[in-house]
Amino acid sequence: MAEVNGKPIVVAIDGSAPGWEAMETALYLAGLLKRPVDVLFVIQLRKAGYFAFIDRHLQEEAEVYSKKLLAEAEDRGKKAGVEVRTHLLESEKDISEAIITYLEESEPVKFLVLGTHGHGFIGRHILGSTTERVIREVAHRSLPVPVLVVPATAQE
Repeated sequence: MAEVNGKPIVVAIDGSAPGWEAMETALYLAGLLKRPVDVLFVIQLRKAGYFAFIDRHLQEEAEVYSKKLLAEAEDRGKKAGVEVRTHLLESEKDISEAIITYLEESEPVKFLVLGTHGHGFIGRHILGSTTERVIREVAHRSLPVPVLVVPATAQE
C-alpha cells in the first residue's frame, strides 16, 4: 500500500476514455511509487435559464453521474492495490479553475495526471481546453506540481 506520509498522485477524471487512461496511468505509477491517488471530479454549476427547478435537476443528474464515476475509480484502485481517495469538486467558473484551486489548497502533491482531452467538442488531434488551461495556470502561478499528460489511445 501507499506510504503513510507520501505525497499523493492527483488525477482528474470526467468519464471519458482519455480520462480513464489517465486514471490507469496514475494507478500504475502509484503502485510503483507506493503513493495514494487523489481522484478529482468537477461538477460545473451552470444556470440553464430562469427556472430554478431545471438548474436543480441538472445539478442532481451531475451528482449522480459523479458518484458513479468516483465509485468506479475506487473499484479500480482496489483492483490495483492502491489507496484511492475521491474528491467531488464544484465550480461555477471553469473546470480547470476547480482543479487549480484544489492544487493550491491541498497538501503538496507528487504530480498531477490528466488525459489529453475529455468529453468536450475538441477533436482528438489537439490538446483539450481543460488540460491546456491547467498546464498554463500551473506554470503561470508557479505551482510546484509536475503535470503528466497521458495521450489518448482508445476510441470513444
